[in-house]
Amino acid sequence: MAKTAVLLAVYNAGKYLEECLSSITAQTCQDWELFACNDGSTDNSLSIMERFAAQDKRIHILNNEKNIGIVATRNRLIGAIPEAAEYVAWVDSDDICFADRLQRQIEFLEEHPEIGAVGSALEIIDENSQTTGSRHYPETPAEIRRKLPQTNVIAQPALMLRSSVIKATGLYTFEYPVCEDYDYWLRVLENYDFANIREPLLRYRISTTQCKQSRLKEMLRLTLQIQRDHYRRTNQSMPLSGILHQTAGKILLLLPATWILKLFCLISYKKN
Repeated sequence: MAKTAVLLAVYNAGKYLEECLSSITAQTCQDWELFACNDGSTDNSLSIMERFAAQDKRIHILNNEKNIGIVATRNRLIGAIPEAAEYVAWVDSDDICFADRLQRQIEFLEEHPEIGAVGSALEIIDENSQTTGSRHYPETPAEIRRKLPQTNVIAQPALMLRSSVIKATGLYTFEYPVCEDYDYWLRVLENYDFANIREPLLRYRISTTQCKQSRLKEMLRLTLQIQRDHYRRTNQSMPLSGILHQTAGKILLLLPATWILKLFCLISYKKN
């Protein structure tokens, strides 16, 4: 049984899916199994997945007959993790992994047994897979523990967790139809530390079809709720910096979504 389970949720991703799957099969670390769940796609996503699975026995396909949403699909993928898997890597269907991504993250976790999960910086690409910038995150557990309750500094598609961390944390909650990853990281943070590798290990695509574009205000509203829920759940008082983040978020909700997105990109991504 492979040491690493790679989990991939797919919905109408035919335009980019071949690049994503090819980047996984090209990994320098070959000790992996991919569990890809098609969430009722209406494009050619399933046929692409089946073609790759026919060529590589490490690829396993799960198929939702109808679209059940990202939270239920991620939970179904968690249920597919083999007992023997030591590590679990998330990937998004429109992103591209660097060839040494899995190897670098496995080596990091084996060298740092006190760390529960490790992410990385991102190389930003556009709809044509051209590099447009980068995004870097806090790297040390102390920095992440300080900043994560106020802003998401973990990139879902670049993250590898120990399978024991997922078993202890459980499933994603349906309370958050978007930003489900942020809620999950804060739940993980209650018992485990994160780290981020300084160099990019993932090419992260910014496109007009992303949830970040189409459901931006909902994401912002739920982000603020997740932060408040975290402090309540852990019986902590929100620090002044957190209160200021909450206030700024509420002000942003008054702006047009296009303005919010431009501001987010300006602050978050370093352009080439």
